[in-house]
Amino acid sequence: MPYLPATLLSVALVAAACGNSTETTAPTATATTSPVTTSPVTTSPTGTPVILDWEATLIGGGTINGADLAGGDTLFWFWAPT
Repeated sequence: MPYLPATLLSVALVAAACGNSTETTAPTATATTSPVTTSPVTTSPTGTPVILDWEATLIGGGTINGADLAGGDTLFWFWAPT
C-alpha cells in the first residue's frame, strides 16, 4: 500500500506526457547539385599526409611513426608518473 501514491503519480505523469502536442516539422531542404570536390590534403616529401608525418620515442626504446598507424583505429594513452 505505501507504493500506491507513487504509482498513481507515475501513471498521471505518463498520461500527461501522451497528450496532444503542438510540434511542427522543420522545412525540408531542397536538393541542389554541386560539383564534387575533395578536400586538399597537404603531403610531406615522403608522400604521406602531413598529419601523419611524425615520430615519437617509446619508453622501452624504439620509435613509432604516424604513417605506420594509417588505415586503422588508434588509441593513445598518455601516462605520466608523479
